[in-house]
Amino acid sequence: MLRWSLLTFALALAPHLAAAQSDEEIAHIRAFLDRLQVRSLIENREYCGYLARDADNRLITTKPKRGKFDTCHIGTPPPHYAVIASYHTHAAFEPGSVNEIPSLQDLTADIEVGIDGYIATPGGRLWFSDHRAREVRQICGHGCLPQDPNFRPGKVRKIRRIYSMAELERLMGE
Repeated sequence: MLRWSLLTFALALAPHLAAAQSDEEIAHIRAFLDRLQVRSLIENREYCGYLARDADNRLITTKPKRGKFDTCHIGTPPPHYAVIASYHTHAAFEPGSVNEIPSLQDLTADIEVGIDGYIATPGGRLWFSDHRAREVRQICGHGCLPQDPNFRPGKVRKIRRIYSMAELERLMGE
């Protein structure tokens, strides 16, 4: 679950934010999370940060912040980058939890700050949190990123490709 500070909220609403994901963006974040996912699974901790463009318009990812098992405080983005999206991992597989799908809190946080997000899950899925459409979508499915060797189909056996905010509320029992 991603958490935002009030300062992060204000900065995230800046007009320099990107409007849509691109193939370049997806390839960049997928390669980055491919490496970070292993660390997240071994340590059983969420990691989070930002995907942005630097002064030369190159895609960059900020240094990952280490969170806890079920939360990561992303902090303030560096002021000299044009933030495109947040990113975070979901730590290791936990039987009985719904950590293979972005949480309602993940989507809500992105909606509140007005930026999109990327989420890696223990089963190796990569999700896109679309704050405008108020939904999460799978970019790639089970095993497209490194997965926890202990991963088993959990509480939600059939994972859909898209979940609306209302569907996440029902699924998470909110």
